[in-house]
Amino acid sequence: MTTQTAVPADRTTTPAGRPRTPRHWLTALRRTPVSLWNDDITDWAAALTYYAILALLPALLVTVSVIGLANPDATTALIADITAFAPAESGEALRRPLEAATEQRTAVWLLVGTGSVSAIWSACSYLAVFRRAMHAMHHVRDNRPPLRQAHIIVVSAVGLLVLLMTSAFALVLTGPLARWLGRRVGLPHEGETLWVILKWPVLLCLVACLILVLFSTGPRSARGIRRGLPGGVLAAFLWLTASALFALYATQVGSYSRLYGSLAGLVVFLIWVWFANLSLLAGAQFNVELDRPEPEKESGKAAVTPATGEG
Repeated sequence: MTTQTAVPADRTTTPAGRPRTPRHWLTALRRTPVSLWNDDITDWAAALTYYAILALLPALLVTVSVIGLANPDATTALIADITAFAPAESGEALRRPLEAATEQRTAVWLLVGTGSVSAIWSACSYLAVFRRAMHAMHHVRDNRPPLRQAHIIVVSAVGLLVLLMTSAFALVLTGPLARWLGRRVGLPHEGETLWVILKWPVLLCLVACLILVLFSTGPRSARGIRRGLPGGVLAAFLWLTASALFALYATQVGSYSRLYGSLAGLVVFLIWVWFANLSLLAGAQFNVELDRPEPEKESGKAAVTPATGEG
């Protein structure tokens, strides 16, 4: 996972305003898995999985604890919604610590405090690794001093955790709010039905914001909604597809219970998170390939352009 200091000419950014033909999109899509292999992206996904686990579990515990303080009856529905997303045995592995957190009423504020610090610290580490992976994809050296990166990474980490908690609140708290608003306007049943329909587009928008925040940690030339959107759509599609296929495999074919015993749920969860990070990196790599111009047919050799230390 080394960062190269030179950028081949065929990896430079496409000129501004250059139209992208269907052939260019298909070529970028075809080059993406090759670049993922050549750039050792699976290793980056493994590193991201480590920090994602360290950040995700405390964040979920804090979210469940805070919602339990506001509305204890809503925690059961929240835990059910969270574990429903996890494949196979991993749902039960998540359910146990989350339910244990709801039962510890006396130490809830200590759990919220320590969990928040742990989640922010691990999320910062996750973003730092994601930033290095993005620069490695672009073959650009990250020359920004660590002190200049720190405040950006901390703010981005807090933003990611807020998006995660907002998604959880949207699953649990907005349903009763929709019913209350429906009763206020004289449409009690229609309000709840409307929220059932709108809930998933809202969550999809939150996931899109999360992906764009991650992609914004890359070099300056790779930032922006327009540049990040194609890879973000591909990342979301790959993650949903991989999750569905892996859940089917783990449920119908997998032998994790026989191999890992009581640890099967944790192993399945780790693999699922690894697939999620690999999907994110695949989307980011697709953006790189989209910005890569077609090689000049007249030129037999690729020129080498010095890398810039973009922040």
